[in-house]
Amino acid sequence: MKYTVILLPEEDGGYSVICPALPGCASQGDDISEALAMIKEAAELWLEVWLEEGRELPIETPDVVAEEIRECLKDRAEDGLPLLLETREVEIQTPVPA
Repeated sequence: MKYTVILLPEEDGGYSVICPALPGCASQGDDISEALAMIKEAAELWLEVWLEEGRELPIETPDVVAEEIRECLKDRAEDGLPLLLETREVEIQTPVPA
């Protein structure tokens, strides 16, 4: 499956990254490449647990992504940070439920 992720530059360097379709799924990296690799790993683990609990795969919608972008920009403004972010699409290997 493919999911949109949001990359947020950190004040001290590096990036935080979140996957809006997977609530609470976040990671970070020293650069974009590392952040993307880390969120991919985090998302695969997130999905593994989610499916083990008998839940259906989360479906990404434009509204979910747009709302998360809005929240990220609001938080950055409140923290006095530049209103910068980037989105990317990552391919996540979907685990097969046991």
